[in-house]
Amino acid sequence: MLELTERGLYCPLGDFYIDPWRGVRRALITHAHGDHARSGSESYLTADAGVRLLRARLGSEVVIEGKCYGESIKIGDVAVSFHPAGHILGSAQVRLECHGEVWVVSGDYKIATDPTCDSFVPVRCHGFITEATFGLPIYRWPPAHKVFAEINDWWRRNAREGRASVLFGYALGKAQRLAAGIDSSPDEGIRAPQCEGQVYHVRRRSIWPK
Repeated sequence: MLELTERGLYCPLGDFYIDPWRGVRRALITHAHGDHARSGSESYLTADAGVRLLRARLGSEVVIEGKCYGESIKIGDVAVSFHPAGHILGSAQVRLECHGEVWVVSGDYKIATDPTCDSFVPVRCHGFITEATFGLPIYRWPPAHKVFAEINDWWRRNAREGRASVLFGYALGKAQRLAAGIDSSPDEGIRAPQCEGQVYHVRRRSIWPK
């Protein structure tokens, strides 16, 4: 079903690559982060929710097609569909089915709820190719509500002391999650934060839930 080549993960039964490292004829993209979505391919296929992000990253002239989550299409001998990965807006697992066998390529994913994107959906399969950036058991993340409570307390304390609060995060994904988690309630909420130019560019060229 899949093989690793010098250009990345290749599906010979459908003649396409998933998140290729170099330019190819047809690339299936799990999400718009630069280590997964590289320029130079003739055409791109991704989840519909991520099309505008991918276009913002790769350019307006690039051939990009989007499919809704769960919508199956036939590419060569392979039925392909995208399923929510819960990583950033438009992130997807790629499901491949051929002759009754199912493989899933996860891309980056997380199982915790995130207000900026669709939540991770488990997909039954025979083979699961998973990202493992933080796969070691030493990584234990506190719940998001606890992290944001600490950020909000820190922000308010800085405001009382006349200090500016600066948060750093990737322009795509982390910045939107920070913006969604900051307390903006009318009574005790934090004033709308200013964002750096690249963060503004990502929001302007995309559709975010918040």
